[in-house]
Amino acid sequence: MAEEFFLAACSPRRGGNSDFAASLLQQALPGRSTLRRVADCGVRPCISCGFCGENPGRCALDGPEDGAAALFDEMLRARFCIVVSPVYFYHIPAQAKAWVDRAQRFWACAERPGKGGTLSAVLFGARPRGEKLFEGAERTLRYMALTLGMQWRAPLCLYGLDGPSALAGSAQSRERIREYARAFAGEKR
Repeated sequence: MAEEFFLAACSPRRGGNSDFAASLLQQALPGRSTLRRVADCGVRPCISCGFCGENPGRCALDGPEDGAAALFDEMLRARFCIVVSPVYFYHIPAQAKAWVDRAQRFWACAERPGKGGTLSAVLFGARPRGEKLFEGAERTLRYMALTLGMQWRAPLCLYGLDGPSALAGSAQSRERIREYARAFAGEKR
């Protein structure tokens, strides 16, 4: 049976804000869900070898030690996918960006595999404000959705969460995450 929700926790640090937010989402979302930590999946970065151009939908780096294909498989089986990530230097962490770059395999396909699915994100920034703080991460994830043939839904962006336990100390941010989950639950019907 396909999962209703796929959650990708993208921080390289275990037990921080991203892991906590992903667990809050998983508890608040109705139905079946899968939660994966991208940094634990051993995704190697794209090497621009051109293999996917000649073999659409496939990647030369796929193998037992590399988790990109498994992440995409789980993501594309779910109806709703939520990327949960800190923002480092106006972008998602390197491990998560490597996974996004590996979506290149789908760009070469005539058909997009994510028919009917929705991709969104919960993004965290340490800065308390900044109109462009989330712009780089949001654009990259929006183009990932386009490449996969998924609908993009605007992310939840949370400011001022500096440090691994900042979310645990912010009742307001935790409630915003729960509200975000409830919005998906309403969309599910």
